[in-house]
Amino acid sequence: MAEWHISGELLERFLRAGASREEAQQVVRHLLSGCPECSELAYRETSEGALWSTVAAGGEPLGERDYDEAIERVLAFASGEEKRFAMERLRGWAQWAELEPLAPEARFLRVEADPSCHTVGLYGRLLEASRWFMRREPAEAVDIVRLAILVAERLDTASMGAERIADLQAAAWAALGNVLRLASDFEGSRHAFNEAWRILEGGTGDPLEEANLLCLEAGYIRDMGEFETAETALEEALKLYEEVGDAHLQGRTLLKMGDAIGDIHPERALTHIRLGLALIDASKEPRLDLCAQHDLALYLNESGQPEEALAVLDRARPLYRQFPDEWAQLRLHWLEGKIARNLGDLAGAESIFQQLWEELRSRNLNHELVLVSIDLAEVLFRQGEPGRVAELLKQCYPIMVSWGLHRYALAAWLVFEDAVANQRASRVFEQIREYYRRHWVNPAAFEPDAI
Repeated sequence: MAEWHISGELLERFLRAGASREEAQQVVRHLLSGCPECSELAYRETSEGALWSTVAAGGEPLGERDYDEAIERVLAFASGEEKRFAMERLRGWAQWAELEPLAPEARFLRVEADPSCHTVGLYGRLLEASRWFMRREPAEAVDIVRLAILVAERLDTASMGAERIADLQAAAWAALGNVLRLASDFEGSRHAFNEAWRILEGGTGDPLEEANLLCLEAGYIRDMGEFETAETALEEALKLYEEVGDAHLQGRTLLKMGDAIGDIHPERALTHIRLGLALIDASKEPRLDLCAQHDLALYLNESGQPEEALAVLDRARPLYRQFPDEWAQLRLHWLEGKIARNLGDLAGAESIFQQLWEELRSRNLNHELVLVSIDLAEVLFRQGEPGRVAELLKQCYPIMVSWGLHRYALAAWLVFEDAVANQRASRVFEQIREYYRRHWVNPAAFEPDAI
């Protein structure tokens, strides 16, 4: 039986204190379980609809006392610690709804000066909000996580204990490292992860905290092109999740291992992904299931099994329809192009890659644009059109220069151009792909003798 999720209509009634006692109990307990899908729904409703700022009758702004009374009503079923935690969590949502429209500097000053903001509820809400922004607006996510760090530094040591607060601070610094990575501030990301490890030494020793930090840092290591090291870090996290017996997090980590190593060793990635799929609870994280199915099809294709890849992709199409955001759809079309290429439909692959090239360039997705350019060049080369290949590669070079890429990356493109022009392209496409995956951030020479 599929896991129950909160509907938008029920959540709106709940936030306006119009839900029944039984409905409110069900909503609160589900939200406190940490369901990512419903937390995202709650974020959209509270931020876009400003549901916390008005009451249904009359639409007058809620005063602080009225707000507390409203929450007391929807939490009448709870008692003791559960009620305190739920109150704090829900208040955190309301506080963020008020803070979000402000400029980052104004948010910081307000939170710093207001002791009512120094709670785990707001801390958790800020980290949830940062996850919402990190792919869409990474710079905004950075500001939000810095605010979470401010809150964590002001939590009450007497009631929570210094070690627990250290865990929360370390988790916030790890989240900062992750969003700085996505914002391409790799030096800042490295500093944030170092700070997270330093602070975690004074924490409770909870293996889940260490595993979370390892998983986030592995993303940074992967971006550095150190795929094997990232896989090893995730393997350490996997062992910690095995110790605590969390099957879903074990599966999640195995999927990350597949993603970390797949571009270099697709067969090894397939082993990780299949194990991970057997462990995750897809109803808990539908997007994770989509990513897993996508990677399964991708690495089947990259390991020489395009027919099997197409079968997986076709089964996953209903999942893609659940996530119509542009990045999910761009990844879908890229995968379709790769499968078409490996099935021998070069004209179809060319059409897809050409359209993707335009889409990626318009969105300033620079790394992805280079990789799609290589895919497109390879298809044109295999169709016996060296003139169009040369034209494409020459078109790309000044664009790459404008990005300020390191000189080794630019020199590698010129070597690539020369190899294709002189028909020395037996393995150059494969090797240039790996070069830009490994050395997009970390400068290193592309050795012509390797061609």
